[in-house]
Amino acid sequence: MEKSFVGNNSLDLLSERYPELIFLLNFSSPYEDLPEEEFIPEFKAVEVFYIYGIGGSSAYSSLKKWVLEEKTRRVVFLEDSLSAIERFLSSTYSEQILQDSQMFLSYLEEPYEKKIEEIVSNYPVEHVFIQATSSYRKRPQFEQLCLQLLRITTVVHAGTTEILKSHHMLANLMRNISRWPHSFLANRFQGQFVNVPAIICGAGPSLLDAIGPLKNLHDRALILAGGSAITALSNQGVTPHLNIAADPNFEEFERLKTASAYETSLIYATRVHPDIWNTCNGQMGYLVSDTGGTCEKHFENLLGIDHQAVGPDLGMEALSVTTLSLAFAVEMGCNPIVFVGVDLSYTGMQRYAEKVVSHSAIDPKTLQENTQASEKLLRRKNVKGEFVYTTVKWIMESECIASFAKKHKNCRFINATNGLGFKDIENSSLEEVSTDWKPIDLHAAIHQKMQLYRLDPRFSEAIASEKKKLHSSVLRLQEMTLRMLKITHEAQEVSIPTAKMILLEFDFQEELALNALFPFLDSTLDRLLDPCEKRKKNDKEMLKHFLGKYNSWKEILEYVIEQNLIG
Repeated sequence: MEKSFVGNNSLDLLSERYPELIFLLNFSSPYEDLPEEEFIPEFKAVEVFYIYGIGGSSAYSSLKKWVLEEKTRRVVFLEDSLSAIERFLSSTYSEQILQDSQMFLSYLEEPYEKKIEEIVSNYPVEHVFIQATSSYRKRPQFEQLCLQLLRITTVVHAGTTEILKSHHMLANLMRNISRWPHSFLANRFQGQFVNVPAIICGAGPSLLDAIGPLKNLHDRALILAGGSAITALSNQGVTPHLNIAADPNFEEFERLKTASAYETSLIYATRVHPDIWNTCNGQMGYLVSDTGGTCEKHFENLLGIDHQAVGPDLGMEALSVTTLSLAFAVEMGCNPIVFVGVDLSYTGMQRYAEKVVSHSAIDPKTLQENTQASEKLLRRKNVKGEFVYTTVKWIMESECIASFAKKHKNCRFINATNGLGFKDIENSSLEEVSTDWKPIDLHAAIHQKMQLYRLDPRFSEAIASEKKKLHSSVLRLQEMTLRMLKITHEAQEVSIPTAKMILLEFDFQEELALNALFPFLDSTLDRLLDPCEKRKKNDKEMLKHFLGKYNSWKEILEYVIEQNLIG
């Protein structure tokens, strides 16, 4: 039998905003009339403030003052008890909260992951804060809920940012795609180093402990270094066999310009910052890795580069060059694979090994104040059982590597780093595991394969021709955007979308450049500009949405054209 909620204004508001909850409330357990829980919010410089426990609604006055300071701020109440939501409907501030466009209520059911992904995808910001009411803070699931929310926020924010800034990424992609014809295809190294030991080097503080052994293993193990580790090793007199670069940010250039591995071969992902080519003179190897998105895939298909990407089986939480190096080592058939300098923690309160950056020391107090989801400071035990500081992104990386290792049981993985470590991966020293490794002329083997697997120099003509087509297509997109804005402004008094708008949208969606360069941008703008889908309710909201979306497109396309990013 359905429950009766007659005469409750809050219920009507709940029904309007969260109709799915009305059905669920029919099955909630009876609740007792309890006094509202006193809740004092701890405000941070964030955009989304999550509160676990609808009892936090007692702080509505303070929360309202906070959200009014910035129109982009949001308060999201997370509640996993239907009876608590039912009790909330009779509380002092229920009507105000349910009418507030900057406050939201989300009911969580186990497992929480799917619902959290839905929440975060609507507000994929980087700076968040999570607080619980005093009674909910004692619940055993609170710590796990916090970590899960921060991890999902990290992944969703990274993915959404890449889509929204895909026009900025074009500056990297287009310049680096032009280097393909002068590169070898690193994916052809698949299975070429079967049972050759590989050492994956990170730039953590403990890397210094491995410098001596690494110098003695240069002819017995394939040494791979990515990003900051290239600088750390080369400045300590260790030259990796293969350097790997994938970071699209200018900091990658800043780090590599101080390295001294100028002649070492460089394996690169297309997204890498193109200024790095001023820091190296070795042979270049292009690695198909799916990190360059649809633009990269478009040109791979054009040129017939159909190799399976390295890395996707690492999962969504693989966000570092270390994980890419690991996947590449497995692809080559290396065994065993040893990690050095992959601390994933602030060993000795340092961020990097010596000679990477000028100031590596960290201040825990400063880090604790950081509200970036990925940089949230946590305390965990390292491989020695000692408490160390780590972050959400490093816990993600540790679990990602452990999960990847479990999928590849035919390979032996060893952690030779005194950092956070990896679940179910053995810990040992580099000296101990390398006692029976045999000498091998790795430089000759690498050089031979680089010459054998070179890409076709004639690709240059096809790439140049396709860039011209894409440039023309971008100009057509710009023209359609301006027409759409003109039609939208003229449609103030009529029902929308008009027939002209529908036809123009269809042509827009079919354009070559949209599908090759920005396939997810339109739907992402739809979601972020209107997460509650108000546009579906009336013409006024639809008009507002169209203007917002196509003004965003106008700015993006103007930037691409003015900066000549396609080239």
